[in-house]
Parts: sequence; structure tokens; C-alpha cells
Amino acid sequence: MNKVVKMINTLEMVGFIKTNGTQCRFVSLMSNTPVVKIKKDCPYKNVRKVSKKIGLLNANYNTSVRNRIAEKLGVKLNEVEYTNGEVWFKHLQTEDSKNLPLVVNKEKNDGKHYLQYFPHSSTSKYVSETGEEIAEELLKPYFYKESVRPDFKPCVIGIDLANICELKASGVIIQMPDFAEAEAILAD
Repeated sequence: MNKVVKMINTLEMVGFIKTNGTQCRFVSLMSNTPVVKIKKDCPYKNVRKVSKKIGLLNANYNTSVRNRIAEKLGVKLNEVEYTNGEVWFKHLQTEDSKNLPLVVNKEKNDGKHYLQYFPHSSTSKYVSETGEEIAEELLKPYFYKESVRPDFKPCVIGIDLANICELKASGVIIQMPDFAEAEAILAD
């Protein structure tokens, strides 16, 4: 039986994620995120994306890229070298200098923490500021074109902890105050 823990702020979630460790594992989360990459002429204002996601925490990005390259080239992993490019974040670390799935902006201290994960599956709904569901097809013309990612680079997402309504990890379910609202939107 999973233990449900009600939390009231993101610092409590930071503490849980820190104690959850660095083992690679699947997690489930529910989020309610403002859509910011949308054109200004969009007739829908303050659009939010409510999602239920499953992803992998603590996967090693460099090893994942090297595995994909080795597979494509038909060579052994130890024959592939890859250097990560520049990123906007830095990982928080354990006392023994292992990366946690928590990242912060490396240039500015804005107090925000992000959960970094490799997405596996996701279901989402878009809602207006009044809570009305908006079909994704109606919003697509207003989304900016996404840049193409080389197929050997896995998708990695950093989600602001303030946008996570529920996180299920290691037999614990963490629910934030806005969980019921997000759950109701996805239940329809």
C-alpha cells in the first residue's frame, strides 16, 4: 500500500527528492503547467497544460546518448565518446557528489527547483483560465515550431516543482494543495 503524504510547498518536495536518492527509477507525476511557448495572438489567454506523466529519474544522459550512438553505428559502448553540451542548469548533489534529479538555474538564483526526468509516456489536456478544456488542435496554430532534436539524443524535461501536483516515487505519493483540481481535469 502506498503512503499518501500531503505537502504544502515545494521545499518539502525538495526534501523528499533529496532523500529519495540517486537510483534510476520510474516515477509518475501529475502537473499543471502554464503554456508559455505560445504566440501572442492566441485567442486563449493563460492556457495551462494539465498532464499525467510517467518518466525515469536519475538516468545518465551521457550514457544514454552513447548507447544510442553505439547501437546506430554497430559498435561497442566503450568505443563511443560523447561530451555533453552547455546547459542552463546545474544538478543538486548528494554529500558524496552524485547528481540528484533536482536542478536549479546555474546563472540566476530565483529559488526555483526543477525535477529532471526522461519522459516515457504522457496524457495531457489544455485548459483556459476559466477551466474550460481547449482541444489541442485549436491551439496548434499558436504553438511555436519546436527545434528538431537529433534522434540519438533522448528527450529530457525539467519541470518546475511548483507545477507538480502529485509525485509517485518509491512507494510514496506526494500530493500538493492543487492536486484535486488537476485530477478532476484529467478525469473528464
